[in-house]
Amino acid sequence: MQETEQSEKDMIGSLLDDDESECSEFRSSITKSQQHSQSPVKSFKDVKESPNLNDEGGQQEFPSNDPNNFYFTVQSAFIQQRQHSLSQEFHQYMVPQPPIYYPYQDGYFSQKRTKRLQSSTDSEQTISQQCQDQYASLVIQQSFIQGNDFQKDKIFKALIDDLPLLSKHKFGNYVIQKIIENSNQNFRTLIFEQLQFKILEMCYDKFGCRVIQKLLEYMQTQQKIQLIQQIKGQVLNLIFDQCGNHVIQKIIDLASEAEFLIDVVTNNVDHIVSHPYGCRIAQKCLEIFPNYKLQQLYISLIPLCERLSFCQYGNYIVQHMINQGPPKGFEVIGKFIKARILEVSQDKFASNVAQKYITFAQDDDIANICKILMNNCVPPMLLILINNQFGNYVMQNFYQKCNDKQKEQIQIQINKYEDHQFTQFGRHFLQFLARCHAC
Repeated sequence: MQETEQSEKDMIGSLLDDDESECSEFRSSITKSQQHSQSPVKSFKDVKESPNLNDEGGQQEFPSNDPNNFYFTVQSAFIQQRQHSLSQEFHQYMVPQPPIYYPYQDGYFSQKRTKRLQSSTDSEQTISQQCQDQYASLVIQQSFIQGNDFQKDKIFKALIDDLPLLSKHKFGNYVIQKIIENSNQNFRTLIFEQLQFKILEMCYDKFGCRVIQKLLEYMQTQQKIQLIQQIKGQVLNLIFDQCGNHVIQKIIDLASEAEFLIDVVTNNVDHIVSHPYGCRIAQKCLEIFPNYKLQQLYISLIPLCERLSFCQYGNYIVQHMINQGPPKGFEVIGKFIKARILEVSQDKFASNVAQKYITFAQDDDIANICKILMNNCVPPMLLILINNQFGNYVMQNFYQKCNDKQKEQIQIQINKYEDHQFTQFGRHFLQFLARCHAC
């Protein structure tokens, strides 16, 4: 070991005494050995294009004998080229550029959307054609909202002839709505005159019905009446239409001009209240108009309450009658619920009616229901409802409405049952009781 260390010291000492050219040759030998042992992995293309060190004809001196350029020349040509390309890619892609944002009313668009907006608006298209583009239509909307009277007049004149087309376009309809919202009555009158012969057609259209609703919201009363007169003959068809029923709902919001709809609903109540779109019209009438105008409609609805309670859409009408309907309607609904409490509480839709009735029921009604549930029938009615996926929610609502004595009776009855008699829904009710007692 000592002999090896001494030999290394002698070697280093002799090198220090040699001239500079010999030092350069020593460095070259070390570099070549490192290059062969730790050379980077190359692709087939790199190996093919790299100079062959074994060729004796045109072999370059590698590394250089110049000691001042030692570090630079020991790197292979492949590494130098790769470093140069990475430097260019870094400056081209990695250096962040200040983003350009396009101003918008509630903030800014992203840089990607800004380029699309600029390309859309810079193209040689008319304003009407730009309104049919997703991004250019946004520019038109903001230009109209933030522009002066001259700019608004220029945009409006460019669109006036294409209003029916744009009103039914998936992007253009938003432009027309913004114009109706942010213009004066003269512009709105011109829009109505341009569309008045296509009102009914637009009511059935997915995008056109939105423009009609906006007109009903902002037009003058006389123009609203004219619009309603044009669609009166097709009201029933519009009620049953997916798009048209939204127009009818907007007309009901006007109240004073929509009283004729009460008669339409009353005369066709059986079909309307059980229809997915029609039931919303009937419910809207019950919400907007006062009860003294709805007497005939309530008279038509009361005999249907029992059947409507089990209907997917009609149960909402019955719930509204419990909440805001006449006393006679509440009495009729309560009578059939108490008579069919077991059947009603286990139905997916009628159970909602039962819960609503229990919420508004008086103490006497709650006492009558409690007596019905505590009878000695087999299997016990209380256990059946607790174990039902819908009935357990009815029982939770009912328990909250009971007084202390009635709650105690329910608790005693439940304690008689064994654990295996409760389903997963029954355990939900037991957990509910535990929370109530903890409070």
